[in-house]
Amino acid sequence: MGGKIFIFVGIVLILTGVFVSQSNTRVSVNHRLITDEVESSNIKMYVGLGIGGLGLFFAIVGFIGLAKASKQQKRNLYIMKTGIDAQAKVTFVDKNYALLVNKKPIFSIVEYTYQDKMGNQYTRKLNNINSDMVIRKQIQVGSTIAIKYATENPGESVMVLQ
Repeated sequence: MGGKIFIFVGIVLILTGVFVSQSNTRVSVNHRLITDEVESSNIKMYVGLGIGGLGLFFAIVGFIGLAKASKQQKRNLYIMKTGIDAQAKVTFVDKNYALLVNKKPIFSIVEYTYQDKMGNQYTRKLNNINSDMVIRKQIQVGSTIAIKYATENPGESVMVLQ
């Protein structure tokens, strides 16, 4: 979601920069120019480049964010298909106040611990679990949830919310 917002802001800033650099700032009174045209065009160019450069930065950050999110989503789908089923114990649940909609948090933080087949213990903390899902599934400290962990790296896991 954040990547899309950064890309949108970047595109708006790039278009604003192009508009500013191409705008006509001639001011005339009684058919006589008030400002020096060379200075004005240089200022327009620098302001337009500055705004456009800032937009390019935002767009690049947005594309990087989307690429990382896509990679993580593919990894989670792979773990869901090929992972090993396990039970995890929830050790922490709280609302994530980083993103609010109508002054209410839409995401929750869930932390859980689990053991792999070798008996090694792992802890995973997820910051963006849908708060409605946490309430519906009655996820609370001390409850047990179903997870799947990766066969090649048991430290990577995914909550199975059905």
